[in-house]
Amino acid sequence: MQKEKYLRNFAVLLTFIFVATLSFLSFSYYKTFKIATTTSIYDSGFLDFVIPAFEKKNNMKLAFISVGSGQAVKIFKNGDADGIIIHERSFLDELEKTKLINGYSAFVSNYFILVGPKDKKDLFKKVKSVQEAFALIRKNNFKFVSRADNSATYIRELEIWKLAKVQPNFGGYIKSGQGMGMSLNLANEKRAFILTDEATFYKMKDKLDSLDVVYQNSKEQVLTNIYYFAYSPKKVQLSKFAAYLKSKEFKDLVSSFNQKFFKKEVYRVVK
Repeated sequence: MQKEKYLRNFAVLLTFIFVATLSFLSFSYYKTFKIATTTSIYDSGFLDFVIPAFEKKNNMKLAFISVGSGQAVKIFKNGDADGIIIHERSFLDELEKTKLINGYSAFVSNYFILVGPKDKKDLFKKVKSVQEAFALIRKNNFKFVSRADNSATYIRELEIWKLAKVQPNFGGYIKSGQGMGMSLNLANEKRAFILTDEATFYKMKDKLDSLDVVYQNSKEQVLTNIYYFAYSPKKVQLSKFAAYLKSKEFKDLVSSFNQKFFKKEVYRVVK
């Protein structure tokens, strides 16, 4: 009887050791890479939707650091991220020039849009360009929320003010210093205008009861919004992720994401 009890306890111990060993090996098997990413593509929920399939297939984990593009570059330069996803090409050209990356690749795009208070939407019906819309906002001293965070969205906003030949120094100009999602929430609260990528806006639209699209035009180059991926030459394993972003599996997931959350094409795969 004593011998049987001993054997049972021994079997339980072996099982415990076996399970613990498998868990340890499984944990060790998955290599984690840190990716600094712009808030717009992260706040839209896109990355959380398309990444798990890659992680499972390649036994890798991607940990995202969501900040503005300018801050993402700083994090990457400091060696605190292995890869980077941003939508400001000039930043990537600088990283390539200093050999911190060997190149970069575009993988998805959408468009910037101007959103604002629903009760002012009709004022923009005859507007023919985004810079004309910005000039109208400045002329009427309407409230405008700017991210003011050295992000790609902020850089594009400043470019449009320049095209409009006006300075964003009016009383209604509000600097949030926050990411895309939080800045949209602030614009909703203040009933203000804001430049945003369409994906984040449409993903959050149900909670933005004061806002609607007041101007959009996919034919204007300044409103084209392209996302790029790059990685450190020291992290060659991330070449798998770069390849994944060009795969049919990724393309199908982009289509699924669009249908599930927008019922239309918002993110577009860049060939």
